[in-house]
Amino acid sequence: MGRKGQHNPCKREKDKERIATGMLSLEGKQLGNYDVIRRIRVGGMGAVYEGRQRTAFDRRVAIKVILGDYASDRDMRRRFMREARTIARLHHPHILQLIEFGDDHGILYLVMPFIDNGTLTSFLRRHLPDMEDVSAIYQQLLDAVEYAHDEGLIHRDIKSSNVLLELRRNAPPYVYLADFGLVRTRRQAELEDTGKMGKLNKPIPLDQVPGTPHYMAPEQTMGVVTPLTDIYALGVLLYQLLVGELPYDDADDIRVIQMHLNAPIPLPSDRDDTIPRELSEVVRKAMAKRAEDRYQSVGELRAAFLAAIKGSQEPGWDGEPELFETEDVPPVFPISPTSPIFGGEPGTPTAARRQPPLIPPKRPVPTSSLQDRQGPNPLPRRARAVVAQNAQLAVRDQAHTTETLRHRQRITEEPLNPQQVPIKPRGKLRNTRAMVVAMIVPVVLIILLLMPRLLGISFFPAGFPLFGTPAVATVYVTAQSKTLQDSYILTASPQVKTADPTTHTIPARLVQDSASGSSTITTTGKGAMGQSQARGTVTFMNTTNEPVQLNAQFTMSLPGGVQIRLAQDAQVPPHRNGHDGQEDVPAFAMSAGAAGNIPAHTIDGTCCNNGIQASNQDAFSGGSDGQVMHLVSQADLDNAAHALATRLQRQITQQQHLSANEALAGNPLFRVTTTSSSPAGARVDSVRVTVNVNSSSIIYNRDVAINTAAQLLNKEATQSLGKSYHIQGTPTLAATPTSQPGKNGAVYLSVPVKGQWYYVLSSNNLSQWTQSIKGASSPVALAYLNQQPGVRSVEIHLPFGTDHLPTATDQIRIIVQGAAP
Repeated sequence: MGRKGQHNPCKREKDKERIATGMLSLEGKQLGNYDVIRRIRVGGMGAVYEGRQRTAFDRRVAIKVILGDYASDRDMRRRFMREARTIARLHHPHILQLIEFGDDHGILYLVMPFIDNGTLTSFLRRHLPDMEDVSAIYQQLLDAVEYAHDEGLIHRDIKSSNVLLELRRNAPPYVYLADFGLVRTRRQAELEDTGKMGKLNKPIPLDQVPGTPHYMAPEQTMGVVTPLTDIYALGVLLYQLLVGELPYDDADDIRVIQMHLNAPIPLPSDRDDTIPRELSEVVRKAMAKRAEDRYQSVGELRAAFLAAIKGSQEPGWDGEPELFETEDVPPVFPISPTSPIFGGEPGTPTAARRQPPLIPPKRPVPTSSLQDRQGPNPLPRRARAVVAQNAQLAVRDQAHTTETLRHRQRITEEPLNPQQVPIKPRGKLRNTRAMVVAMIVPVVLIILLLMPRLLGISFFPAGFPLFGTPAVATVYVTAQSKTLQDSYILTASPQVKTADPTTHTIPARLVQDSASGSSTITTTGKGAMGQSQARGTVTFMNTTNEPVQLNAQFTMSLPGGVQIRLAQDAQVPPHRNGHDGQEDVPAFAMSAGAAGNIPAHTIDGTCCNNGIQASNQDAFSGGSDGQVMHLVSQADLDNAAHALATRLQRQITQQQHLSANEALAGNPLFRVTTTSSSPAGARVDSVRVTVNVNSSSIIYNRDVAINTAAQLLNKEATQSLGKSYHIQGTPTLAATPTSQPGKNGAVYLSVPVKGQWYYVLSSNNLSQWTQSIKGASSPVALAYLNQQPGVRSVEIHLPFGTDHLPTATDQIRIIVQGAAP
């Protein structure tokens, strides 16, 4: 055993190989000066871990590494080092700084400060920021992007998951812009974009587009990148900050890109009536489809944003509707279980029982537009918060008004004059009526008691006490719930025997199969056998005084398309002593066939120049058309092989018998070999083609994959939600798993799972609440219970004819709804 900090080179090389294939998690390992604690998140190409810096008193840091096949990819390693150099040169308070860049036995890693409160994505899942926080977060982000643009850099991947937040008490969150892995300099972008602007009508393939589809400007989907693409992403982020949702969202990334290209720009104020129209106009211009219609710099965007914020603020308006006027409002005392209001008599006037009068909000939420919304979540998140707060205050105001009226009635009420009381006649008739009533009333009561059991009809209101039974108050408490969803990369390998969530591995089985088939087809190629060319002699006459040189390539074209070529070089002598020079030269028809058998004197005439005459004194002969034969063409072999291979591959796939809980990891790998009875060019009428197909398939257990991903989601829920939340049932598959091939026969599976967690309210909680709310009025009890941890909503049913809860705890029944079993 070596001392801590020393390395075993052999073990490190094995770890390196296993990390490169996704078979090993880095938890518990050491990278340089850092101990890896746990994985925070994983993406398609890398992962981020929490670590401790040994030489800085175990300071918490974030460590980013490359995973899988990308760890050995040269382009990815260059991009990773470029990201490190870029971050190192940036010095801005809202850009996440680089602590160190290292290479530990081939494992590249970046070390950055650890931001404990996570990303803007996770923040928006839990909170919808008010206008003050929206303004603070967005201005910090604008400062960071403007600084990067001033440094000549284009981020290219601005999104909520690349914005880290540090939450501060009594102050807006502090923002850090992270992940400069796709950054481009303006010079690089200009060189890459040369020639692309004229081709904006056709997007490039999705897997070649750097960036995130949900935040991409239209031109970025074509591969064109400028600082205005960052402006577009900032417009998407502003919409997300205001509404809590993305402007264009779909499970299909291709569909999202199409919406960015063609769909109308959604406005936040159309989604939520409480958002000022001025901010919607900022989003509209920042997300303009054409780059020239957007803000041309971050400075322009900031100026428009600040003007919109200022223009939307009226006196007393801070981005949310005001709930109270400030004048003539009595002091409101804090409510606690020990307050006199919980133990005093319902009619006892105390200072704590005073409630402020409810004044209509200066900017109420328009109820008509809210009621017109449809769907599972009819009100926007910001409007729901305002409406819920107004409703709670209205209940409190009603209780205060009722108490005031009763108090006035007790002060002003006068006793009745006994002389004004009418005297009813006495006598026999009255006694008879009393006897009849005494006989009928019990019968009616019995009927009324039996009818609910016999007919299911009740004449008594809920909570009505019968025959001395105690009045019981029922309190329905709905527990808070959280839905978590995430995708986990699992390595399915035949070399793994049991599933291990810590290393993200599951077992798989390798299935190999083969099939063969043959087919005899008629050949379609054609050729001629026995063809020959016609031959003869051409006589040339020279009437000039100079010799004429003719080469063997000399060709004469005759009517009917026949061409005659000389078989050798020749020289025609000049005219001498009154006689023309003469030379006989052998020649042949260029095309084989009987058409070259031309009669004598067919070539008579002038050729070459005016002084040369050509003639065939005899006919050309020997030309023959021959016999047409069938040949094997390459297309014959290719078409037959393709048809056989397709049929055999389908046959192998159909023969794979999978159990109910098994699934193929991607498509089978096929190897095809082809042979034929005759090669291409052979003179045969038919040929036999034989195809052999061998396949390899990786099959995994779907239940094991889902269960492993569910365990990882459970672990994530425990870390993010705490132990007070328990899962409802088990996590389920959120979408169909996807796969990509790995090394050594392994397959990387991306398994998306989701689950719902409920806050568990213990019996001690319920007992304490019962003690605290006994004897309290309904509004006070509602206010107290709604402030308790884990409570989402409360509904109180008081006994018939009462306006306070019973003072005995056994007459208060609390029923928890939505809790995990």
